[in-house]
Amino acid sequence: MTELSKNLQSIRAARGLRQQDVADRMGISRATYANYEAGQRSPNNVMLMKIAALFQVRVDDLLGFQPDDSHLLPEEISLLERFRRLPEDKQKFFSRLVDFELQDNPNIDSKKPPFSSK
Repeated sequence: MTELSKNLQSIRAARGLRQQDVADRMGISRATYANYEAGQRSPNNVMLMKIAALFQVRVDDLLGFQPDDSHLLPEEISLLERFRRLPEDKQKFFSRLVDFELQDNPNIDSKKPPFSSK
């Protein structure tokens, strides 16, 4: 079983959807979608993007891609993980708030990397 197939199964289950529900929304047969989850077929790029949109995740999340966050401090990783769990409208609000604070605070070192406590 591939990383993609495992992720498709777990994300679908977490959304409370059946394979038939996903297939209907994607305009494909249940058998085709079931093959994606079983790792017997791989969706093409367009279908992958449609599935990601349906599940409201990034294609990277479906594929199991993990960015190299090794240069981040543990508290920065925690903040990033919590930020990613926010709904999109809350992420936008938080981003605007950070932008406002950065432009309004003359004591912030603009050369300092973002989210760094060093």
